[in-house]
Amino acid sequence: MELGLQGWNGRIGASRGGLLTAAVTSFFFFFAFSSYSQNLLQNGNFEADGGSFEDWQISHNFTSSSYSSPTISTGGYDDPYYARFLADGPQGEPGGEDILSQELATSPGDLYDISFWAEDGAGPNFGAEFNFGSFSYNLLSAFSIGPGEWYSGWTNFNFDVTAAQLETDLSFDISADVGSEFGVDDVSVVALVPDFDAVAVGTNFQVTVDTPASYTTIIQASTNMVNWVSVCTNMAPFTYTDCMSQFPRRFYRAALVLPQSQ
Repeated sequence: MELGLQGWNGRIGASRGGLLTAAVTSFFFFFAFSSYSQNLLQNGNFEADGGSFEDWQISHNFTSSSYSSPTISTGGYDDPYYARFLADGPQGEPGGEDILSQELATSPGDLYDISFWAEDGAGPNFGAEFNFGSFSYNLLSAFSIGPGEWYSGWTNFNFDVTAAQLETDLSFDISADVGSEFGVDDVSVVALVPDFDAVAVGTNFQVTVDTPASYTTIIQASTNMVNWVSVCTNMAPFTYTDCMSQFPRRFYRAALVLPQSQ
């Protein structure tokens, strides 16, 4: 009998995990998991076709003769292009809003790491909000450095958010002011999964977990893949060993838990 493995979407707390099938054996296989998967968002650096909004949807809620839709400009954070938002209403009039969005296939209960760079251009703007499903964040607060003062350089934003739906809408809702702009670049969304290696050591099952240090990993075990019990809860890095001699077959699954402070 051998040590085998198959994929599993874990929903312990809020994350994607892995399922390990183990049995007492003189043979074993070695497996490794990455903490991050591929970027689920398409054309996040706006480089497609030499600079474009390919795969993105653009809408706006203001119509005027001075309306200016988002454009692709050069001089992004670390690549040639970025999404540039300009004033979308008459001079000095707030309320106009451009919405740049993508709909992503997600798994309810899974944890996603979202990263992007943004800049507040040449001056303050009326509004800049980031949304991922029901999660929203006011981006302008990061650029305010004092009364009438703001930081205008590129700033990194990073969020870990749990998806609630099979499809999740990611959007930037921007209301730029005349004489200013707002830029977005290098947008990525990746599923967070445990990073672990598993081996059979004699009659023991041993898993070494190496996940982001701010996360707690829960390991559960089962003999039938129906009834699960938590056998270990710890913060990485750690090694957990379980004796399998009393079980003809033993299953294990692991998942990350979103830190309480986030």
